[in-house]
Formats: sequence, C-alpha cells, structure tokens
Amino acid sequence: MKNPANLAMVVILTGLSGVLDARGFMFAARSWPGGLLDWRMGLAAILSFVGGLSCYVLAVRFMHGLGVSSVAIQTGIWFIVTAVGVSLMDGSISSWTRTQQVVAIAVTLGIGWLAATTATPRL
Repeated sequence: MKNPANLAMVVILTGLSGVLDARGFMFAARSWPGGLLDWRMGLAAILSFVGGLSCYVLAVRFMHGLGVSSVAIQTGIWFIVTAVGVSLMDGSISSWTRTQQVVAIAVTLGIGWLAATTATPRL
C-alpha cells in the first residue's frame, strides 16, 4: 500500500504550488499597465513564482515516494492545479461552456489515471 502521508504531502504541496504560481500569473498579467513596469506587481509575481517553485520541488520528492517519477506526469499534475487556480482566481471558469468543463474534467481524470498507472511501485 502506498504511504498515505506521501499522498497527503503531494496534494498539499502541489496545491500550494499551483495556487502560488496562479497568483504569480495573475500578478505578472498586471505588472505592465500602459507598457510600464509596475515594480510592486512584478515583484509580487516573482515572489509568488519562487514560493510556487519551492513547493513544487518539495512535492516532487513526495511524488517519488509514491512512485511517480515521470517528469511529464509530475508536470501534468502541476499544470492542472495551476490552470484551475488561474481560472478560479480570474473568474473565467464560470464562463466556460459545458463542453469546456467536461473536457477539463476529462483531462484531469486522464492525468490522474496516467499518474496512477505509470507509477513505479515502492516496496
């Protein structure tokens, strides 16, 4: 049986990474109003990305503990969490069509299935 503590850490750290990176994307989008750098927004973006990357690096350690060593799968997990975070933060998820929502769920399930079926068992 896989270690539930590893799974919990993956969920927590990947969630934090995705939220921090999503915030970084939101700050970065606001960092060039009128073509001039808003240093406060730019710095907030950088700090958010540093925090998100730090959490992601730690999450990968626990992914390895679950047998998820594929960089593509690790990145896919992060991508889904980050994309959902951005769409929730900017409110665009509420304007998605039913088809877009179904595709988002299918992609999420697909990445989850790949993570589960490609993991190297840990004894």
